[in-house]
Amino acid sequence: RTTSAAMTSSVFLPLLAAGRTAQNTPVARMITAESETWSPAKWREIDRATRAEEEARQARARRGLPPLPVTPTHTVRCGSRDCRPGEGNLKHAMDKHGKFKQWEQPYEHREGFVQSRLRSPPHRPRPNVEYAGLVALAARLAPRGGPVLLAAADWDYRELALNWYLHARRLGYRGALVLSMERALHELLLRRGVPSFDGGALLAAWNRTCLQRHIQAVRMERHLAAAALVEAGHDVLLTDATAVFLKDFLPRLVGAPAELDVLFQRDDWPRTGLGTAVNAGFVFLRGSAGAGRSQLVLRLVDDAVRRGLIEFYLRWNNIPDQYGYSHEIAHTALDVGGGTSELANETSVGSLRPKRCAEGRGRCLRVGLLPHAEFPRHGDWRALAPTALVYHLTNNNADGCPLARRRAAAPEPA
Repeated sequence: RTTSAAMTSSVFLPLLAAGRTAQNTPVARMITAESETWSPAKWREIDRATRAEEEARQARARRGLPPLPVTPTHTVRCGSRDCRPGEGNLKHAMDKHGKFKQWEQPYEHREGFVQSRLRSPPHRPRPNVEYAGLVALAARLAPRGGPVLLAAADWDYRELALNWYLHARRLGYRGALVLSMERALHELLLRRGVPSFDGGALLAAWNRTCLQRHIQAVRMERHLAAAALVEAGHDVLLTDATAVFLKDFLPRLVGAPAELDVLFQRDDWPRTGLGTAVNAGFVFLRGSAGAGRSQLVLRLVDDAVRRGLIEFYLRWNNIPDQYGYSHEIAHTALDVGGGTSELANETSVGSLRPKRCAEGRGRCLRVGLLPHAEFPRHGDWRALAPTALVYHLTNNNADGCPLARRRAAAPEPA
């Protein structure tokens, strides 16, 4: 049996069908570096899933339904024109209330294929290799290791990315740039005077991993880009393009106690023993405190990305980075006992994995959880507006959506 990642072999396994005797039916096996590590029991699990998938295909055919797409799709061109936001993506089915059925997969579930893929980052965040262009752009915008504000976006998020940048510039933040995940967006932003780095080739490398959806890969790749900037000596604020900067909040992060290596916005999911999750779309990483401390930050990013990749049921979920970070930060021991919550209004401080630090006689990574009142993720905006520095609410809040579409003045040329 060959170990080439591109090869497939067929073996004969028993298939039991209702009312029939066992028959030998070929089952395709994906042979990759990952699947070569599987035990016989694992192979039996995968083979059962493969047979079930074939039965599901036959059932659809008997009902007169067309085959499901083999993979999720994403494109920026719809016929002879540019796609409207979201138009070029494969859609979930709608329920009777007009909402997407988020937990139903609108493409084929190929267990053997997905589980045989790479479960580690496809490249390292090397500032002088893969991310040399990004680091050079950041150095021009934020010289002498100044803070960098980074948002990742694709074509669907083009107006949100522009809105994000305009609000950053309105507050005088000159270190803001967009990690464009498609050349079409990169060229559009440059025409509009927005600093952009074309990360399309880096994003494509994630096709070798177990992540199946475009947005999953986008969310993971942005953390490697942020890590490369940290290694280059920058403090980095990585945010979603949907974040709207309302007041001058950056000094609040840069000027946090020097001992803090990372700062997170609180969130409600996934629930952990810490009492709060953290939002992967609002993360401050300190890279200006020297190589020793930045290595701790880089290790956290790597651990979070890898943890997100092995939270494997997340093939149905678009936020693998959120799971990765939240499960890693759950190992923080807070300086003040008793735990914390998503709605706590202080900066909770603690050490990540203190036992591991003590055993290695090294310094622990120091974590800060930002106050809810200033950096809210959930709640009624009418109550939060007087204290909030940033608008970054999810869509289950009251009277918040209109503010998310606020626009600032036109940007100056980059």
